This record gives sequence, structure tokens and C-alpha cells, in this order.
Amino acid sequence: MSEFDNFMATLEGKSVNTKKAYTTQYKKLHKLLDKNIGDASQQKIMDTIEEVDNNHARQALLNIGILIRRMNKLEVDKLEKLRDKLKDSIKETQKINNKNLDETLPTYEELLEFLNSLKDKKYYRDYIINYLLINYNVRNEDLLFKIVTTKKETKENPDANYIWLSPRKAEYIRNDYKTAKIYGKKVNVITDKPFLSALRQIIKNGNIDFIPNPNQVGYYIKQATLLGIGEGNYNKIIVNHFRNNIDKLKEISNNRGTSITTLLESYDIKNQ
Repeated sequence: MSEFDNFMATLEGKSVNTKKAYTTQYKKLHKLLDKNIGDASQQKIMDTIEEVDNNHARQALLNIGILIRRMNKLEVDKLEKLRDKLKDSIKETQKINNKNLDETLPTYEELLEFLNSLKDKKYYRDYIINYLLINYNVRNEDLLFKIVTTKKETKENPDANYIWLSPRKAEYIRNDYKTAKIYGKKVNVITDKPFLSALRQIIKNGNIDFIPNPNQVGYYIKQATLLGIGEGNYNKIIVNHFRNNIDKLKEISNNRGTSITTLLESYDIKNQ
């Protein structure tokens, strides 16, 4: 088996999106090294990653280097030390960016006004996207779901996401999201009539796959959001609005599948 095939075998049980992300990063690092990652020294991997001009991108490639070397039972101490250094740098950059965003982002009330305007204009897909971002604090990939009308259809693929629409409610079922391995399957029951009506219109138009092109989910979400600010900034606005409400923060934490500590470190734009 090739190094890549061996690596993919170690990812059994990971979500589809996680496997895609690791595949992309593996290919990038392999191309940069121009050889099998396991054949490169720690220093070679670090020197190669330094040529990348973004800390998030460096960290993603570094994680692959660590995983491959662990797979081959090779030392990773230098790579782990660099990863910790990058994490600290990313946190500091995030704090600075969040402070700058405080004065430029829309308010929570403006998000709600925008949501209602989408309903009035009958922009059904955009309305559904904004409704789920605001009320269930989801990430982009959580919006890769099929709309089905029977419970049986939700069992066809245990690794997929669904919205099961029945006459009086919708069950939003997430099997595949960033932290699914930690938090498990999530199910939200939604009875909001405008939301149910929007789902029916999507089905009526023959759009069972909610996002037409899964490879461009970020593009669709950004286009649908107020001022094109995207999912991450929506969550910043919401966390900022409820930052002194511990019950609401717990709800956001549960919805998103992340700890309250992470929410406050990464998304609060006031208390930095």
C-alpha cells in the first residue's frame, strides 16, 4: 500500500468532511516535499512549512506531518513544539482581529432584521441558511444536508446530514460535522412555520440536496449572509450578544459542538 492509502486507513471512523480535509492537506504537503512525508525529517518538514505564508495553513500541514510520522512510529517532538508555537500566534492574531471587528460587524438585531427580510422576499434557501446560522449556530459543513419526507430516508447513510420534513415539524439531523466524533449525533426539532414553509418550497422546486455544489458550500453561505460576512462572523456576533448569558452560551456550545471556553476564546469580540 502507498503512504497515502495507509494514512487513509488510519482515518476510519472520521467524518467525510474530515477525510476530505486531510486528503487535501496531505496532497499539499506531499507536493511541497516532492516525496513521501514519512521520508522527510522533522527539520525538512518545518523548513518546508515555513515557506507557507499563513499560520492556519502552516498548522494544517504541520498536523499532517505529525500524523504521518506517528503512523510510521517516528519522533514528532520538534513538530509538536512548532505546533504549540503556531497555536499561540494564531490566538494572538485572533484577538487583534476580533477587536477590530467590534466596530465593523453588524449587530445581532440587524441579523434578525435581515432574516425577516429574506422571509418577506421569499428567498427560501437564503432564509433557511440564515435561520440555521442564527438559531442553531452551525458551521458551513453542517448545511450539507438532504431534505427528506420519511424517517426511513434518514437511515440511508449514517454519515450524512438530513432535514426530515413532516407536516408539523422538521427534524434537523447532523451526523457529519466538525466535532461529531466527540459530541455524537445531533437532532434538533424545529416547528417554526415560516421555516417549514421555506423547506416545502425548496422541495417543490426539486432541490433535495440543499447546497447544489458541496465543494462550494462556503461560497453559497457567504453569498447568503448579511453583507457577505459568512458563518464565522455570524457566530462572533451571536456570542458577543449573549456573552453575559451563561445559559445561552451553553445552548450555543451544545448547538455548535464546541466548549464554552473555545467560544469565548475564538468568537467573543468584546472581552479580548
